[in-house]
Amino acid sequence: METLAFLDGLSLMLFVKFLLVTLLAIYAIFALLMMKQINAMTRAVTMQDDYIIRGLGALHFGFAVMVWILSLLPAA
Repeated sequence: METLAFLDGLSLMLFVKFLLVTLLAIYAIFALLMMKQINAMTRAVTMQDDYIIRGLGALHFGFAVMVWILSLLPAA
């Protein structure tokens, strides 16, 4: 009986939001690892315009973190 009362309190949207926030956090970690790989690559291989790739990696990481933070906000 207590378990059923607990399950009644949960909504499908809350469960979906939990999954999305979790997956977006994993994606932000992936973007951070990708940035570390870019830094390792540019140290190993010298290129003339490596700042473009580094900038795109940082932009990608910033966007991933921004989307994750926005997903934490309550729905309007």
